[in-house]
Amino acid sequence: MSTHQKLYCDTLGCKMAYAVKGIMRALNKRFKDEEINLTLEQFFLLNILNNEEGLILQDLADIVDRDKSAVLRHINGLEEKHFVARTKDPEDKRRKILLITKAGFEELKKAKVLDHELDEEISDGIPKEKLEKLDEFLADIYNQTMSDDFC
Repeated sequence: MSTHQKLYCDTLGCKMAYAVKGIMRALNKRFKDEEINLTLEQFFLLNILNNEEGLILQDLADIVDRDKSAVLRHINGLEEKHFVARTKDPEDKRRKILLITKAGFEELKKAKVLDHELDEEISDGIPKEKLEKLDEFLADIYNQTMSDDFC
């Protein structure tokens, strides 16, 4: 592996962490440059809420495998920005469903454009076959680490 940045590790997990860190740094910079009013964590949570209806805070915490209080801090930030609202579940008045507001959806849409542009730049020049193999490889790693035997 040749890079401009020296990788101080030789394991798959460490190499992947460096790659993810680089992508996140680039995306965060684009968000700041384009005045997207989201942290990367908020962007990820909005993506989930946009794709899953009727989630409550605990559902979201389970999906991202984070402590409920950590997710709550991000949701509170999204609520302060008027990007997320909580509403009563019509089937159980004690439950609060998380919904993306119109303003949240618009901010998410802008952020996704930047995310897709970065994705295209990263993959530019990489043959389609290699990208497909990477997708398969990442899926294999995910499935391997999520198996009952692994944990």
